[in-house]
Amino acid sequence: MSKIKITSFLIIIIFFLNNCGFTPQYAGFKGIDFSLNINRMEGDRELNNAIKSQLDRYNKKQSIKIIDVDIKSKFSKDILSKDSTGKATKYNLKANFEFTLGTGSVSRTIKMFEEFKIDNIEDNVEENNYIKIIKRNFAEIVSKKLILNINQNR
Repeated sequence: MSKIKITSFLIIIIFFLNNCGFTPQYAGFKGIDFSLNINRMEGDRELNNAIKSQLDRYNKKQSIKIIDVDIKSKFSKDILSKDSTGKATKYNLKANFEFTLGTGSVSRTIKMFEEFKIDNIEDNVEENNYIKIIKRNFAEIVSKKLILNINQNR
């Protein structure tokens, strides 16, 4: 008798999980009919290169609409807290982005901001590698937000 209850309970759970109405977060990327042409990049070199590699996915040769993009980025690593000896224990990593989008005579500016808090890592090489990974994550997040913004505001 308990096997029947467990089996029926599992069937009900599976039924509700399969039909919960889930849709992928970036489902809006399917109808992209534009191409991005990156003209200028100013600011943090690592961030700009990571953004450029993310946005190069959306360069189509036979696209109808070409959007010129200028990128300005700024990265800062601020000390949040120090210990009793004056050594930094926590940092706040901030990245500011400004995208200028132009199509013909019309242009608009989009500003974005990302931040992340980290603890101090004793090994400087490991900390720098961790910061590079965070910069790549910032670039991925911001490039997806930019593509969604362009796709929604056509």
